[in-house]
Amino acid sequence: MVLKEGFKEVLVEGVTYNCDVSDSRYWGYYSICGLLMGLRTMYMSANGIEPWGKVDQAEVTAWIQRKEAAWEELEGEDFRALHINGTTFAPFDVASINGALREEGLVYGAGYGLFKKPSFFLAKLDSSRTIQGCNVYSAGKELARDLFWSPGLMQGRDIFLRFEPLKMLLWDKYQEAQAKNNRALEYAFTEYGFTPGPALDGDFEARFDDLTRAYAGIVLDHEIGESVEDVPEWGELLVQADDKQSEFFLRAVKDLIADTSDCGPIKRTIEEKKKGDLSFCIALIDRFRLKMYPELRQAFDVFADNEDWQLVDDARRTVYARMLRLRDELVETYKASKDQAAFKSKIAEFQLRLG
Repeated sequence: MVLKEGFKEVLVEGVTYNCDVSDSRYWGYYSICGLLMGLRTMYMSANGIEPWGKVDQAEVTAWIQRKEAAWEELEGEDFRALHINGTTFAPFDVASINGALREEGLVYGAGYGLFKKPSFFLAKLDSSRTIQGCNVYSAGKELARDLFWSPGLMQGRDIFLRFEPLKMLLWDKYQEAQAKNNRALEYAFTEYGFTPGPALDGDFEARFDDLTRAYAGIVLDHEIGESVEDVPEWGELLVQADDKQSEFFLRAVKDLIADTSDCGPIKRTIEEKKKGDLSFCIALIDRFRLKMYPELRQAFDVFADNEDWQLVDDARRTVYARMLRLRDELVETYKASKDQAAFKSKIAEFQLRLG
């Protein structure tokens, strides 16, 4: 298919519009800190600024004010169809849109993120491949995006890896490793040749790009783990969890199963004995999830001294078995009554049990 001249500009405008509509509906779900960080990363992406690049604060502030004004105008508006070469596509018809873009070096993603927020992005296609029955798209420079910036996204059998959010996440963690006493983070960056210190030497950007691509492999393994471990009722459970805390909990259970699955990233790092990747798997666990499986962090603390891979694998298996039991109990509780109040009460009970 030969696409008409100017189609890209029209498509970018259409995707950006839908991103703004989504943000206009959901910006209030974010904390002030989370909202400002999301807007800042959007500004840097829109202006081609690397995570460590300097920005003019006055320009950022003006850009944020324009974005917020646009949100006010779009409140209550619906998403628009996207137009490619005279054909109209529904904004969530991801497979058809990417089919139309296949020869154009572009990739499009759409789905639902945290808080069930509709999320869209359009990017230059870095690469595509098929792994374990999944179509894997790696997205480079992003041309349109919304506040939600997950580095990995799975929709059906399609997996999207987004290098820009990945790089931003790793840069934030690199700064954290220098500012805080986080053994796993320090270990991870040291394994990849990054030592604490503010200096950005001549090949820093190239090495950080290599690190980003390496970490993309961890994200890919996580998404494949999610695909393999998926259960059909889980989407219904998320709909029933209509408050932030319940949704955080259910997403954490799903993430932990994927991470500790035999098809997940921790298992691969153990098999390949990749110390840096294992360290990132552990270091990037947030506090909420860390409470749910402390055994892995405890095993890593020992591993950092004696490199006992079996100890880590034993901890992985323990956590995996526990999370599977928890997931099955949640599903059975939901299927038994399908009463939202009873289901949310059960979630609260599980959270108390886990401490």
